Amino acid sequence: MLFDRKPKVRREDFYDREEELKLFLRGLEVGEGLIVVYGVRRIGKTSFVYVALNEAEVPFVPVDLRKFSESPSLLSPSSVLRLVEDALAEYDKVARVRKAVEKVLSRVESINVNGVTIRTRGSERLAAEILERFDAWARRRSTRLIVVLDEAQELRVVPSWRKILAWSLDNLENVTFVVTGSEIGVLRDFLRLDDPNSPLFGRSRLEIALPRFSRDKSIDFLKRGFLEIGLSVPREEIEDAVDKLDGIVGWLTYYGHYRASYGVSHDDALARVEGDAVELLTSELEKIVKYSPRRYVAILWAISLGLRSWSTIKRFTEGVAGPVPDKNFDRLLQNLVRYGFVEKTPNLEYRAVDPLLPKAVEKLRKKYRV
Repeated sequence: MLFDRKPKVRREDFYDREEELKLFLRGLEVGEGLIVVYGVRRIGKTSFVYVALNEAEVPFVPVDLRKFSESPSLLSPSSVLRLVEDALAEYDKVARVRKAVEKVLSRVESINVNGVTIRTRGSERLAAEILERFDAWARRRSTRLIVVLDEAQELRVVPSWRKILAWSLDNLENVTFVVTGSEIGVLRDFLRLDDPNSPLFGRSRLEIALPRFSRDKSIDFLKRGFLEIGLSVPREEIEDAVDKLDGIVGWLTYYGHYRASYGVSHDDALARVEGDAVELLTSELEKIVKYSPRRYVAILWAISLGLRSWSTIKRFTEGVAGPVPDKNFDRLLQNLVRYGFVEKTPNLEYRAVDPLLPKAVEKLRKKYRV
């Protein structure tokens, strides 16, 4: 179902992205060792990757690295790869890859991070040995093994991952790493693909960006979803939902889910989505703004009011939070870009990535009395 809030696995439950899917599948065909999938929060990256890999009928093990964000020691290459190795046992129990996918996903979802044994001495060598076993596992089965590192920007606290990924690209013929990230700037800073001093510099990879849906595609997505469940919804309500939720497929899915599953009205469904979104966005923003709340919130407030240029946002920020040196202001603004809350347009203007960001900013303003 299009309105299922869980990550999609089947092509029939997934909307569009045809060109991106073709590109991804082609990358697997030619044996790319690293595929990077970029996209803002709730744009459907995880569903995209699961659908593509299920379509390719190759064994894959996904690891949601956000689970380990508060325990950095669990993000070491050897620790993460041992979890993948454990999950591979499910593929040995089931003959067909498609039948194994659900078991593997449920197994990874129920990972008990407290049960992971950490080895710090010689961890890079240990990780390489595990990867060699992965490569042999795939070779024996005449297939390719895919390791999905979801929200890989969390790995930035473990620089040795760059060496491990580079070693894998140089030495393994049957293993592909798929790396996703919603904090796009942070992910790029972690991978350092264009830095001559990075182990990953100059190595072959495929990079795929998932844009938000256009207005027409957003409308079509909702129409198809409602048609799928036999629910008649006036076009003006669909258009209003799209105008308020933009092309963020996660929020569009929530809107459809509430209308389809609970039979609520248009206004009630929007209110529920906004309530969920504001709570989630606020908690995500808190991790960043707590280091300089008045200045960060003032910048976000300016952008949510529609100010676009660097200079006008800075003047507004100083009017709210007091004088800010240019260098410090720029660092704060660029941090919001790096973490995926604000985007810089081709004409050098700034805008909120999520259409519901202004409501989250209002909560932060009240909390920090800005």
